[in-house]
Amino acid sequence: MTTLSNMDLRTTEDMVGKPDWVWDHYNKSVPMSTYLVAFAVTDFEYLESNRSYSKPLFRVWARKDAIEQSKFSQEVGPKILTHFEEYFNIDFPLPKLDMIALPDFSAGAMENWGLITYRETAMLFDPNVSSDSSMQRVAVVIAHEIAHQWFGNLVTPSWWSDLWLNEGFASYVEYIGVDMVFPEWKILEQFVTDEVHEVFGLDALDSSHPISVQVHHPDEISEIFDTISYSKGASIIRMMNHFLTQPSFNKGLTNYLNKWKYNNTEQSNLWTALTEQAHLDKTLDNHLTVGEIMDTWTLQKGFPVVLVERNYPQKTANFTQVKFSLNRNESLAAEYDSYKWWVPISYATSDYNNNFTKTRPEFWISKKYKSRTHEVHADKRDWLIVNVQETGFYRVNYDQKNWNFIINQLNTDHKKIHTVNRAQLLDDSLNLARASLLPYDVTFNVTQFLRNDEDYIPWQAFLNNFHYISTMFLRSPSFGSFKKYMVELLEKQYERVGFVETPTDSMLMKYHRINILSMTCSVGHPDCIDQAKNFFSDWMNKTDPDNDNPIPTNLRRLIYCNGIRFGSEREWDFAWQRYLGSNVAYEKAIILTALACSRETWILNRYMIWSIKPDSGIRKQDCRSVLAAVAGNDVGNFLAFNFVRDRWLEIKNYFSTGFSMGRVIKSIAGKLNTKFELMELQDFKSRYESDLGSSARAVEQAIETVQANIAWMDKNFKVITDWLEQSNMISV
Repeated sequence: MTTLSNMDLRTTEDMVGKPDWVWDHYNKSVPMSTYLVAFAVTDFEYLESNRSYSKPLFRVWARKDAIEQSKFSQEVGPKILTHFEEYFNIDFPLPKLDMIALPDFSAGAMENWGLITYRETAMLFDPNVSSDSSMQRVAVVIAHEIAHQWFGNLVTPSWWSDLWLNEGFASYVEYIGVDMVFPEWKILEQFVTDEVHEVFGLDALDSSHPISVQVHHPDEISEIFDTISYSKGASIIRMMNHFLTQPSFNKGLTNYLNKWKYNNTEQSNLWTALTEQAHLDKTLDNHLTVGEIMDTWTLQKGFPVVLVERNYPQKTANFTQVKFSLNRNESLAAEYDSYKWWVPISYATSDYNNNFTKTRPEFWISKKYKSRTHEVHADKRDWLIVNVQETGFYRVNYDQKNWNFIINQLNTDHKKIHTVNRAQLLDDSLNLARASLLPYDVTFNVTQFLRNDEDYIPWQAFLNNFHYISTMFLRSPSFGSFKKYMVELLEKQYERVGFVETPTDSMLMKYHRINILSMTCSVGHPDCIDQAKNFFSDWMNKTDPDNDNPIPTNLRRLIYCNGIRFGSEREWDFAWQRYLGSNVAYEKAIILTALACSRETWILNRYMIWSIKPDSGIRKQDCRSVLAAVAGNDVGNFLAFNFVRDRWLEIKNYFSTGFSMGRVIKSIAGKLNTKFELMELQDFKSRYESDLGSSARAVEQAIETVQANIAWMDKNFKVITDWLEQSNMISV
């Protein structure tokens, strides 16, 4: 047996009177918060990293039969550690850093100083079994936890209200750490679709909350470990990096960390350090402070949509900020009007900043004013795109003429517009239409260039949004028209990507293939479904399926799901046995999700029951994953809702501590769009109000989500149905 703790081992001595027992004594730690204290007593094995990668001793620990899966972490971890020492310009203050993969761990990972703990799926990677997305996730989580060694550990927020300083910073610089090691992954582009677009949906609800939020009860602490603290926090820090410029931003961070190391701070201390550096570097007007700007983003919820109305003859535009809401509640109109931000305005045209590299703002919309008129470097026949590389945390709408110019450019030569801004145009237009701020026919015209766009990022933005329309149409008689339209739109991409990878495929090409195949199969493309079923059948026919899996690692999630979805009890039982027998945490995780793809209601109900049985083979940490996956299944959604409602107290008692069902509730609510379903959800809230615990905020957000879904159906269902039918007639 071996012990580990935050610091390095000093001495080991025998225990008097207890043969075979020893005392391990560790060196005194640096001053640190008590929540970072950790120790382990284990029979795990370790790998030590190459000492040329990092100055501190760096080791990775795992079960004996999983230690080989830690080689990727062994190599990546110390490289990221060294990069962050350079990025923050502060050495890691401990003599060693251990990372340990735990088979049963509620959190994804925990940044204990010098002894970081992980779920196995967040640290282990088997190149023969795990996908490239799994490899990227491992790298990202490692970077996130190592970033915490400075932001969170070296300097700690005074109270939970500034949790976002920990999580937002780590969620932003994790991308910077991974980009340093794997620049070919283009992970900084992925940030926009994975973080910015993801949190826009939640922050557009009235039930959202400010990043910096008062905490008065332990349940409220768990509630704020959410997408707002992580993804919105990361997004506004990215915005700050761009408007201050990276040199000023980095020097300000270093000054802040040096001044407050081994101490507690509030967000105002960070604003002061960044302001002083920006004024010194002349990257921020001396009459303006970082705190004045950033408080408008951290102390109030939501974000603006900027309406750009051009005066073409005078080469000016009026920029107006309004709080963006997916489902505007007119009774809150006065509250909406009170929201104003400091909004950084950057832009590009065909003749100005046409390489989309200048992200520093041309000017600001002040929080004192709702709108501002400003000169723009754009000819009257030229398009104007605001928010370069979507570095600002806001949406943009345009006058009809400018939308037409943009659509024409996309259809003529979409590559003239930066990849990230193409994704922005898709995400903005689809959500503006969803909020009734842009006609859907304009939005659908924006999407037409995708037939010729082969890049992952724009398609990811599009598919994320069209998944919503698909979900809303699923139970309607118009779903057939939607599927027909999607098959036609996807056909060219489907033929191009196919099921076979090539050695020259980039990471983003591999992701693009997964997206296209997943969507194509989901809308019933016969060849796609047949190929997936054939792959699964080939696997079932292997003599030793546990060690001989012919399915490409990057396509296993897709093929497992479709094999089970279009199979019977036999396919389900086959996959369940593979789950029980697998030694790779990632493989177990994707099988666990795929098992929820069944269309047999009795199998799904049995599966959910197993998820809350201690001896079923499903770990307690994975219960919520099972329930969320069943809720995400078209057949299983209402089954999961009934299961959660009927067994809420049983589920709560099963977890005893750390109980939060936010992810499950979000998955359930996403598919509900009728008034009856809304009443059922409201009844659930009333029945268990005193027992919701840290799920209370998620339930409020779920109710608002369903209300928005109902309003969307009322406003848009017929419009989109008519457009789809007309489009399908034209394509024929």
